[in-house]
Amino acid sequence: MAMKPLLVLLGVFILPVAGALAQPAGSAATPDVPADVEEWMRTAWGMEPETLGSTDTHFLSSLSDTERQGAFLFKQRCNTCHYSTMSDTRGAGAGLVDAASLGPALSRTSVEGEDREKVARQHIIEGSARMPAFKYALEAEQIDAIVAFMKQVDTLRPPVVDRLAELSSTDDAEPVPLGEAAGPLWGTVTSASGETLEGVTVSARSPGRNLTTSVFTDSDGEYFFPPLESGRPYKVWAQAQAFEAGRAEVELGQAAERQNFSLTSIADFENQLTGAQWYEALPDATREDRRMKEVFRAACMGCHPQNFTLISRFDEAGWGNIIDVMSRMHPYRYGTPAAAARRQPNAIMVHFRDELAAWLAKVRGPGPSPMTFTARRPTGDSSLMIAREYDAPEPGFGLPFFNDGNTDWSQGPVDFMDESKHHAMNATLDEDGHVWMADMFNITRTVVRYDWRTGHATNFVLSEEPEDAPANSHDIIRDADGVVWFDMSNIGALGRINPRTGQSSIIRPPEGSRVGPWIGDDGLGGIWTAGAINDIKAMRYDTATREWVLFENPIPNASNYGMTGDGAGNGWWSTAIPRDGLMKADLQTGEATFVPLPDAVNDRSDLFTAEEMAVFADRLTFYGYGRPGSVAIRKPGADPASTTFWGCSWYGGGLLKLDSRSDLEVMYPFPPQHEDGNCYETSIDEDGMVWLPFTHGDAVAKFDPNTEEWTSYFLPTIGTKTHGLQAVTVNGRTEIGMGYLGAGKVAKLQFRTREELDRLKAETARP
Repeated sequence: MAMKPLLVLLGVFILPVAGALAQPAGSAATPDVPADVEEWMRTAWGMEPETLGSTDTHFLSSLSDTERQGAFLFKQRCNTCHYSTMSDTRGAGAGLVDAASLGPALSRTSVEGEDREKVARQHIIEGSARMPAFKYALEAEQIDAIVAFMKQVDTLRPPVVDRLAELSSTDDAEPVPLGEAAGPLWGTVTSASGETLEGVTVSARSPGRNLTTSVFTDSDGEYFFPPLESGRPYKVWAQAQAFEAGRAEVELGQAAERQNFSLTSIADFENQLTGAQWYEALPDATREDRRMKEVFRAACMGCHPQNFTLISRFDEAGWGNIIDVMSRMHPYRYGTPAAAARRQPNAIMVHFRDELAAWLAKVRGPGPSPMTFTARRPTGDSSLMIAREYDAPEPGFGLPFFNDGNTDWSQGPVDFMDESKHHAMNATLDEDGHVWMADMFNITRTVVRYDWRTGHATNFVLSEEPEDAPANSHDIIRDADGVVWFDMSNIGALGRINPRTGQSSIIRPPEGSRVGPWIGDDGLGGIWTAGAINDIKAMRYDTATREWVLFENPIPNASNYGMTGDGAGNGWWSTAIPRDGLMKADLQTGEATFVPLPDAVNDRSDLFTAEEMAVFADRLTFYGYGRPGSVAIRKPGADPASTTFWGCSWYGGGLLKLDSRSDLEVMYPFPPQHEDGNCYETSIDEDGMVWLPFTHGDAVAKFDPNTEEWTSYFLPTIGTKTHGLQAVTVNGRTEIGMGYLGAGKVAKLQFRTREELDRLKAETARP
């Protein structure tokens, strides 16, 4: 089946309810947007903006600076309860949008008039029976900004929803042409005292483009950008933890452009830190601290990065309210208060509720905190990365340089439940280096391709019938032949696109089986996918013979998560319920077996009684909750050139190596900076290097099996909540394609050699 670009008739739509999208109060007209914002809309959405009419971007663009800051804070501090974008919102085309949320729906009517505004402010400051008091979490001017924003929120029925539902014709935006290469952009970064600073993140972006390029200063404090476009203005900023950001605007021409920065140190820098750094800062000197720190890790870290969870201060009653609400929330189905009340509460949160609330009030309450924060910057080879990040919002949503986790670290992490975020599930790169993204939570497209040079999005829809809604995608890979594969788990099928020809097809498994949301390839031309129903838990599609082989789960009713294939054509997937381990599908015998895992590196089960361990086991799942002592490999990887299997532990603090020929198992501890960073996936490049993303550490690490050494690369964005990555070869070099599920971006990571950087420094003309 040939692919078709956006759009088709939509029967359903996930509504980003009020506050996330609205019109200016009292106005039905479409606000104007600046020319550079309109260019960004066209590039980031892959469609002409006028097709959608008034959008979230028009609304955000119309706000004053104070109101926009209020919108940022509203999304970061209020969205989770008041505007759950993951509520059930089916039936947009029929006008049946369910905009219910756990908290009351807020808009300008909530603050209309002196009396209502006073009540609203009182609730924000003092809280209520269910809502925590924000008097310790927000400054007076921040509350003013939130109220100012709420006064502009007019409707829960944004017109873009109906407009999308009405569209039946395709709509592609014309790509913006790429300009000529500019002369080198480089400079030196120092502290205010004159000390050169290594590992400073320096970012550049041209307004209107959908691309931010970031590099890092070397041991001399110097940075050097790859070629950027000539004749365009650029915003350039330098950021380092424990320093104020340096900012400049430059116009690039054919000559080299030098832009130096002098950064001033600051005392309060915790908002700039990653979730893993926040977790590291939690006290663990006493047994009780270690115990509660582990409860917090088990109960909260599966869904939320710690910098997002702990950014606000609450008293003990407030933390109790937070725990009560969260105990009845499904990770992706927040729903209504009535639905939450019917849901069985999380056993971990119920059992430890009072202890955890008291401990959180001690470490993040109104009084002095025992948390000790430590800044870090990359050094040595860790500073050789070039990161290109592309905004990946839902069409109709978002705003450039807004709530993006890169522009200003001091704002803290983004709200990953904002509709303009939470779309970049996984990504890969094609042979030309373009980025391909799977988008599970977006029903306007199946996959998206971003031009690596300009960031221009091209949306692709795969559906079995022209009138059908687009199939969703979760996992996406590029195979050895350059073909892009992805699951379409909502229709139970496998999808493929040849990036060079543009041809696509939908491939269905045998009748009675369904493709699940995890795929991988092996070294013999097979595409593996996890099954979605019954006990068919692994399926292999042979790309040469076009035949399927199905494998039954050796443990009836066991869960499955992740999928990969090794060099011998075997399949591997992970399981959590009822046992923490792996499944292996042997291609030669046609049998699947259970493979137990070695002990976790960071087993802290001795902190709990047998009865308490039974409470943790009540919710042994990969997302949302953990169990002391579990390993929990989520998305494994294998070397397509051998039978070596690799799996990074989501919960157990280490990297597993398993050789299926000798049954050799080795668990390598993560380096200290990633000890509790929650590693999600493993990918092996053509040189046998193992690549891992750390979800809460906003980092990627490389493990060299030959030297057993680690190299960490820290991403330019905080709050990425990064999940999937794939290490592929582009023009003879390893590059990484990855998604930022929390920050709504995809990234292309490249790596210089030391010799290349030295040569670039020598060739750059210096005044």
